[in-house]
Amino acid sequence: MPGHLEQAGLVDLFPLTNIESKSDLVGRLSAAREQITMFGLTRNFYSSDDMLPVFIAKSHEVPIRIFIMDPYGQSRRDRYRLEPAEAAMEDPARYEREVLRPLARTAARDGGDLRIYLYDFPCSFAMERIDDAIRVMLYGHGKRGTDGPILTFDKGLDGGTPYWDYFAGQLDWMQHLSGADEIPEPWRSKGIKVWEYQAG
Repeated sequence: MPGHLEQAGLVDLFPLTNIESKSDLVGRLSAAREQITMFGLTRNFYSSDDMLPVFIAKSHEVPIRIFIMDPYGQSRRDRYRLEPAEAAMEDPARYEREVLRPLARTAARDGGDLRIYLYDFPCSFAMERIDDAIRVMLYGHGKRGTDGPILTFDKGLDGGTPYWDYFAGQLDWMQHLSGADEIPEPWRSKGIKVWEYQAG
């Protein structure tokens, strides 16, 4: 069994977001040399007093792209119907005021190459790509996002595995949509949107 996991490129597991998983994230961010791409529901942890300085400092060394679900969109309302009552940041105005806008303003003022994008479709997991590693966090039903397991896949020396390709391909798709002058078909007809967030 361990050989199968090694062949899959699975290099680490955490049962949920905890001190160890946060330490792993900070270590990977600090060591990043090529790119940082983050995708998820709220990513409110990124604007914390511990994490924001790490992101701002690193944005002067590597490009950072953060994809966050539109706080006013239907997909977000649907997601919070599945989260327990104690889940934080359900109110979109509060989330934008306390997390999204401060993050964007700090990035605009002090950051280097750091951009924040919003999207308006459902998601089943979060992804954090840091160079050749992708951390995947599952979003369960009746659970907070931070309660889900975290799996880390490494690209390895052989150019990736089917698991790596699956997650990296989705992040590449997001990057493609965010950089397009116009959302291509068939996504445009389906109402898919990805746009850069500008703090007012």
